Amino acid sequence: MKKIVLLISIFIYQISIACSAFYFNGENKILAKNFDWGFGQGYLIKNIRGQQKYAYGFRGNNVAGWTSKFGSITFNQVGKEFPYGGINEKGLVIEQLWLGNTEYQENNNKTISELEWIQYQLDNYETVDDVLKNINNLTIKPVAKIHYFLADRNEVTAVIDFVNGEVKIDRQQSKFQVITNESSEDSKKYFEQNKNINIKSRNAFDRYCILRNNLNVENLSISESFKKLNLVKEDEPNYKSYWSIVYDINNLEFYFKSVDNSEIKKVSLKDFNFDSSSNTEFSLINSNKVNFQPYSSNDNLRLLTNAIGMMRIEINIEKGNQHQMNPNEIRVDEVFQSKYSDLLIEFVTKKVKGNIWFTVIKGEDDFKNYKGFISGILPVKSNVNRKMLYVFPRGEFAVACFQDTDSNSKIDKNFLGIPINTGFSNNKRKFFGIPPNYKSALISDEPKFLKIIVN
Repeated sequence: MKKIVLLISIFIYQISIACSAFYFNGENKILAKNFDWGFGQGYLIKNIRGQQKYAYGFRGNNVAGWTSKFGSITFNQVGKEFPYGGINEKGLVIEQLWLGNTEYQENNNKTISELEWIQYQLDNYETVDDVLKNINNLTIKPVAKIHYFLADRNEVTAVIDFVNGEVKIDRQQSKFQVITNESSEDSKKYFEQNKNINIKSRNAFDRYCILRNNLNVENLSISESFKKLNLVKEDEPNYKSYWSIVYDINNLEFYFKSVDNSEIKKVSLKDFNFDSSSNTEFSLINSNKVNFQPYSSNDNLRLLTNAIGMMRIEINIEKGNQHQMNPNEIRVDEVFQSKYSDLLIEFVTKKVKGNIWFTVIKGEDDFKNYKGFISGILPVKSNVNRKMLYVFPRGEFAVACFQDTDSNSKIDKNFLGIPINTGFSNNKRKFFGIPPNYKSALISDEPKFLKIIVN
């Protein structure tokens, strides 16, 4: 029983992953964002028109293909064609923020990764409504779980969430819109139910409320927009608001600063030639000044190699670099395919309350101590709650979980002291509900779906 109790204290290790963004419609049409992450190196990249492109084959060759219609400038940390956000020459802005419970829709169309999706929209569309009209044309096969925040020169904004395999769109034409790291629907509900917010909190819901409570103003200048972002900035030793970005949409300009260089710098798309005969160019985000130079394969390789290393995933770096520099043919990454699959877990509960704490474990020794390599907390919103694990390492594993029904971060026990409201892969238990051993809970056939009964 002593080892079972360890679930309470070491069951989960989670890094808080954040980002905060808002749109404001005043004299300036502004989209502003804090990029909160564990590292801050990156490039501004000028993307040109008339380029034939295919998405990278992380999961096979059924990938999207297109030719870029519009030029753009993007913020990149994982190499060219994989932006974290940017603006095109028509004034369409797209940014992404982490959303841990994302489950993208399966619509059997051509596939694209979640960051390439941003470049695809900037390459092809002028307005938010253009993007929304074509939202079902692609299937996102991701490396990471994110949602999107869009704005344009028509004063239209939208948050695009993917929840339980369905797309959820919050389109607005309003004074302001805010998003952090929960779905738009859940964030609005929290705002309505919680009026006393701790302004020092960096919880995603609280950051959402802090921004909303500070946007009831007539106008916002560029400098004032940065001050609003400062209200929700992160500043931990290994986790910070590394970039702060303010897009001035109507003027086709953006301003940015970084932790490594706090001077606010300005970029105007009107200063660039995006013609297909021009060069792809880049500028270091953390440099003292904006200085766009021709972009080389070695420049891209440095960025891609560093990012993949920090993300702790394996891909064919040489092939990935080749594709990012010249994505004019279909390339399949056999290394990624051989290492990873995707796994959907359904947790079935009797009570609709509290949270599911889960961990995925490899090896008998780690199972004895419930020391997982993937862990998380899932809010219980119905009797069946889904968790999609993308880029799931191939090979044998086991799953252990418990339902924290009263949100006290502890496992409930019956009168015999045996844990209750627990669940395990293969739905195995010993007599009287005692947790199983690793062999009984072991999954070895690399399934795409797993159902766990919690009782």
